[in-house]
Amino acid sequence: MAIWSATGVGLKAGDLLVILGVVASLLAISAFYSQRRPDERLARLTRAMAELLLLIFMVGSLSYSGTSLAMPLRDEWFQAMDVALGFDWRFWLSVLDANPAIHEVLVLAYHSMLPQTALLPIVLAAIGAHRHLDRFLLSYALAAIVTVAIATLLPALSPVVHLGITPADHPNIVLAVPLEFAQHAQALREGSMKLVDLDGAQGLVTFPSFHTVSAVLLMLGFWGAPYWRWFGVGLNALMLVAIPIEGSHYLVDVIAGAALAVAAWGAAKWLLARERQRAASAYPAIAPVAAV
Repeated sequence: MAIWSATGVGLKAGDLLVILGVVASLLAISAFYSQRRPDERLARLTRAMAELLLLIFMVGSLSYSGTSLAMPLRDEWFQAMDVALGFDWRFWLSVLDANPAIHEVLVLAYHSMLPQTALLPIVLAAIGAHRHLDRFLLSYALAAIVTVAIATLLPALSPVVHLGITPADHPNIVLAVPLEFAQHAQALREGSMKLVDLDGAQGLVTFPSFHTVSAVLLMLGFWGAPYWRWFGVGLNALMLVAIPIEGSHYLVDVIAGAALAVAAWGAAKWLLARERQRAASAYPAIAPVAAV
């Protein structure tokens, strides 16, 4: 709320009330299954869904607030890095345009991010992999916070805008990311957009790619579920392939997003281990009394 007040960008009151109402309901259900009718799986699942909803809402709303600060655009930097890496965005767009069937598969993979993010807690809660679920949630939160902070300081409008790409450049396909994201970014930077409508909200983060962060974390998350791990690896590998063109990202966005996800996964493991050690020292197990 403080960031919204500082930037002057906020949500419609109705949208905010809906989100808070859903989160409160999920937490109430979690409390019910924690205390009144103990069921650890349902309690952990509903709490996880509440946390994820808040995180996704936070990433989206803070990215809008960060964009409104209108820091200098860095598209030239990222484009120069892609050139140095030998990545030709226009060429790969033409390849995809010449293969609409591949495009259709990649679009489905790209749009699987949110359904997968909802599915993973269900899978992990169902098999009782609660520590793995905690690690996924914490790493997701850490990566989300860092992503928004970096994107605020190093904003960009994407290759589609920077290279002047129009639908005429890809007549056989429609890219997964709509052009409205650039319109929203420009309106926020100019100060003409102050109220965010969730119905038309767009992902505004370019560097690092949060789609990439999610794909890598989902891979790692599904790896903790024996019968789902190869599903997670396969689908998210396709998502990673889709992100540069379908998601209108520089290659360096993807590289940075992957590195951030791995770092967040490692940091979450360390933080959770420290918390378990602290809890163990604060509440040591009571040693059994020897029989006399």
